[in-house]
Amino acid sequence: MRGMTDNDLAEFLPNKGDIFALRSFLSNKLSDTKSKKLSLMDKLRDRLETTRNSKRPSKDDEVSSRKKIPKFNAKKQVHRVDLGWYHFNETKGSYSQVREKFGGGTRTLLLDKKMNKTAVIQKCLELFFPDGESRHGSLSDMIVDLTDFQLKPLPDEATTIGDMIDKAKLHKIRFYLNTKMKKTNSSEKVEIEDEEMPVLKFKKSSARTYSDEKEFEIQVTEEGNSVENQNTVIIPSTSTPVHSDSTPMQDLSSNTEQSYIYIENDINGYDSIHTDGAYTLDIPNVWEDSLGEVAFTRVLPTLPVRDPRKFDIVVHRGHMLQDLITFFKDNTDVDFRIDTISVQIILPNGDKEQAYDDGGVMRDILTEFWADFYEQCTTGQTIRVPCLRHDFQQNDWKAVARILAMGWIMQRMLPIRLAPSFLKSSLFGSASESVREEFLLFIPPGEQKILKDAIEKFDSVDQDELIEVLSIHESKVRATNENIGTVVDQIAHLELVQETAFVRECFFEVLMLFALNIDVDLEYSKMVPSSKKILSILVCEESESESFKHLKRYIREMDTDLKMLRCFLRFVTASDLLLYDKYGKYHTITVNLVDLTGISRRPVAHTCGRVLEIPKTYESYVIFKCEMNAVLNSNVWVMDIA
Repeated sequence: MRGMTDNDLAEFLPNKGDIFALRSFLSNKLSDTKSKKLSLMDKLRDRLETTRNSKRPSKDDEVSSRKKIPKFNAKKQVHRVDLGWYHFNETKGSYSQVREKFGGGTRTLLLDKKMNKTAVIQKCLELFFPDGESRHGSLSDMIVDLTDFQLKPLPDEATTIGDMIDKAKLHKIRFYLNTKMKKTNSSEKVEIEDEEMPVLKFKKSSARTYSDEKEFEIQVTEEGNSVENQNTVIIPSTSTPVHSDSTPMQDLSSNTEQSYIYIENDINGYDSIHTDGAYTLDIPNVWEDSLGEVAFTRVLPTLPVRDPRKFDIVVHRGHMLQDLITFFKDNTDVDFRIDTISVQIILPNGDKEQAYDDGGVMRDILTEFWADFYEQCTTGQTIRVPCLRHDFQQNDWKAVARILAMGWIMQRMLPIRLAPSFLKSSLFGSASESVREEFLLFIPPGEQKILKDAIEKFDSVDQDELIEVLSIHESKVRATNENIGTVVDQIAHLELVQETAFVRECFFEVLMLFALNIDVDLEYSKMVPSSKKILSILVCEESESESFKHLKRYIREMDTDLKMLRCFLRFVTASDLLLYDKYGKYHTITVNLVDLTGISRRPVAHTCGRVLEIPKTYESYVIFKCEMNAVLNSNVWVMDIA
């Protein structure tokens, strides 16, 4: 409208008065809009200016405002203080912080600012040494001191909490109680009553074992030192059960003629104590965690002493994992060395499996249990490690550890597909630091080849493939030729050691009760089946028969197929491992040739006696192989011989 001339508007408004009225209306409307916009902007500017001015007080206002802010903390006579505890680790030669579950942790209190060093130490002792005792020993045997939040000793006794607050300028201040065992002369504790030098006899064995391979003597002189430095510290073996309410000195003095175990250390560093005419050793704490804190104190936990009992285990075929775990969660006091355990298997149709358990049924359920465990509770390829599950709590993992102990004690069976480092730490409580080789067997073959090539010759590897593999394992750094080995080691330690820590602790708490003497590396190498090993244990009276030759040829052809070798052993012996007796000799497999023809012709195995029956009537090796493969690949074998 505004751009139209009078002639243009005449086409729509023939009267000039209408044209003038329209132009006047439009001009008034435009001015009103502009004035409204300007007035709105002016209001906003005025408001912003007022706000700015209110935030710029004058010097007088600043002084008055400062006077109005009260210093509440300055008026208070008490202050919030955190108290912690560091204990000296004799092995490492340094102080280690004591965590809450071992009696330490961080304690927060409101303390008077006028309290000096002595008063704070007294408060710490009340917290960490109730009744003068702690997990690390008695207060009377300790040297105590107090350090600040920087672990520096307080300057003098006159320093108060208020002085430290003013000096540190911290809202919350922290103090640490430092304790260290007193160094006493062992000669003060030894009282020689007889003129002859007292002699203690112990039987030497490896750590946490109960064997009696070699006997040696420790002679205590008048100065309290041993004549022969054996570099050992003696603690009672679990082969002789010890009551939990007895003291270490009572345990040792009452079992001087029985088997003992030892931990590597210098025997001259410990105190000899004379009790009731017998000489014993004051045993220090025997196990420490990765932070150097004591997790198990002087008396090793043992199974309760009781009469032998009988346990009946009923499991369902196909539900072995759940049934066995449930049984050992409900029966935590089973002692596999003295108790009688019988097993009954229920078939899927509800009938009882007809089998007499002379070892074969036990091997069968253990093999099926570990097969299910590998599939449902572990991750990995050639070797595996347990993975956390939301439906597996502490009691479930401890039940698995009892099943492991049962397999070793009763049948000398181990889950050899678990990582050796994991099993060692579960048995002996210390985790391996270098697990690179195990990690390469833990990951898929494709990833294994890429990482191996990257470590050996970094530039020869496709960088995109390497980055993809590292990203799968959540690597957070850029890999280079200089750091690729370190990166792989860190990932290996994370996945094989750190992520399995909870399961490892659950296993260790159970397995240490049984004091299993297992050379893990040796057992793994002996139990892994191979064609050569299996052929060496076959026994057949008709060794020149064609069927026996077919069997040996069939086993040789499986040499590179570890899965089929395990399947063959499972069919014949009820275990997919090569087992041996207490003398280290493999159990033999007896091969009998029988006359079976027609539809009844098939291999038959008697797992309790490790007997394999094969027909004599095979026309050729091809037919023998076909029928044997059909039996092994079916993987459905029912025991029907009572």
